[in-house]
Amino acid sequence: MARSRSPRAAYGMINVMAETTIEAPNMQLTRTQLWSAMRLPLRLRIFETARRLGEASVTELAEAVGLNRTALYFHLRHLERAGLLISRSGEPTPGRRGKRPRYYKTAVQEIVFPVDNDSKRESQKAADFLRNWFTDSRLDIMDIKTPGGLAAKRIGLSWENFTDDEIGRIRAIYTEVEEIVRRARNRSNSTRKAPSANFHVGFVYTPIADGTMPNPSMQFKNTAAPKAKTAKVEVKPSKTQKVNAKAAKVDEAAATK
Repeated sequence: MARSRSPRAAYGMINVMAETTIEAPNMQLTRTQLWSAMRLPLRLRIFETARRLGEASVTELAEAVGLNRTALYFHLRHLERAGLLISRSGEPTPGRRGKRPRYYKTAVQEIVFPVDNDSKRESQKAADFLRNWFTDSRLDIMDIKTPGGLAAKRIGLSWENFTDDEIGRIRAIYTEVEEIVRRARNRSNSTRKAPSANFHVGFVYTPIADGTMPNPSMQFKNTAAPKAKTAKVEVKPSKTQKVNAKAAKVDEAAATK
């Protein structure tokens, strides 16, 4: 499946793992801190924007994510309280009555969400969290105004009975896609500027309960006929036509005398 223009521009890396704590430089992030701070995809996008910009002022971050400063401050406080961002005061700004600008930078480079698979409550939190991202994904998929329209999208939805060999091949393809995404992220990490994504890639494979019925094969084809190009033809009068037209004007002038 496949928006700095808006708060939807910067895509962060999300890993959900079965661990009890997250070890980061000089800190540990608990489950409670993470779930409360990261329940909104927008906050993860703000985090990712700050990570790629390095240390940035509130004004720079606001311009990058497309939010006003007041709205951005609200989310920055949640991220800082969770230990994902750290901030400092800058030097007083001339003309602003001595007010000091606030600068933010990320405290970690990657977010790993600890999930205890034996905990129904935590598994539900993870599902609720991912549901928000699937909503964003669905919006991108259904947006016919994206570059190239429907023809530029590749959407596959299948419920099938796969063999072990086929499952292994699907997993290998996913590993290859992950490697491509990793290289693209490393390339973006080498620049210190506001991130902007130009493509959305989604890949999901999951075991399902026995007895689930398969789906029909579905395809979307463009049935609109290609627009024919109309050539602009300019017809110029011949030399004889010009002489005859001039003679007609002379005769008309003589007749009116």
